[in-house]
Amino acid sequence: MNLSFKKDLLKIFDKNIFFKSTFLKGVFMGITDMIPGISGGTIALLLGIYYKFLTSIENINFKALLKLDVKKFFLNSDFKFLIAIFSGMLFSFIFFSKALSFLLSKPFTREILFSFFLGLVLTSIYFLLKDLKITSKSILLIILGTIISFALSYFSNSHLSIYLDLPIKLFISGLIAIFAMLLPGISGSFMFVLFGVYPIIISALSNITNFENIKILAFVFLGILLGFLLFPRVILFFLNKFYSSVMSFLTGLMIGSLYVLWPFWSYTQVFMKDNNILICDRIKFPKVFSLEFIISFIFILLGFLIIFKIKQISEQKNIKK
Repeated sequence: MNLSFKKDLLKIFDKNIFFKSTFLKGVFMGITDMIPGISGGTIALLLGIYYKFLTSIENINFKALLKLDVKKFFLNSDFKFLIAIFSGMLFSFIFFSKALSFLLSKPFTREILFSFFLGLVLTSIYFLLKDLKITSKSILLIILGTIISFALSYFSNSHLSIYLDLPIKLFISGLIAIFAMLLPGISGSFMFVLFGVYPIIISALSNITNFENIKILAFVFLGILLGFLLFPRVILFFLNKFYSSVMSFLTGLMIGSLYVLWPFWSYTQVFMKDNNILICDRIKFPKVFSLEFIISFIFILLGFLIIFKIKQISEQKNIKK
């Protein structure tokens, strides 16, 4: 490695990149990407980096990497932007996953968390339906997405399904999650909930030094990596050509998932090496106006208000443009 290349490479990791707005945008994207119901794509749109993010991934010179031409690969101008974004996201995943893992491990805090998630997703569905042009084709795609999503969420919620072919489920969920994350309006981590692996992934992120957790995250990462290779170009094509059809189907996926986002369940605790995970057994229905119901309703309302505000800011930004 010659001296000039070393200097150029150091510029990529220059401290200014990491402490300027791009890194902070990555931190914010990372936080929202861990929350089912808040779309990383929508947040990228609000931050003004959505299309730059997609095109930067699309323009990565993987041919140079395969040819082991490290200089050509690293000196891609877009790569500097991606390093700042992904560093911010990684920072969020490591530091905020512990809080989520704790909340998911206790029945009461899980109820509160999923009430919040339910509010986020219900409101996202409302705005997606509001923005869609309703035709017979879009209705058919919504119904198809709903059926597929309900089937996945129903069978993912059983004891056997949680651990049956877990590496394959982790890989596929990572692949589909990155596809969803890159779309405005759809949450990437929502797909982890749909496949029943969300608490497992959050638990693994909260203790990343454990070898078993590294294996879990490796399967997810492989799916995400393949998604990065395949989807940016495909997403840009379909969003330009079939936007309404894509969003209709994905709206159906969100509607069908409401079963698994229901906050009130009886649980079985599964103890892992460092954390315990709650597995849902049976749906419960709280008494109306009980303390449990009131607290959950407040957090559902909070989820609604957050998505409503995000949508409001997004529309104001579009008007200014």
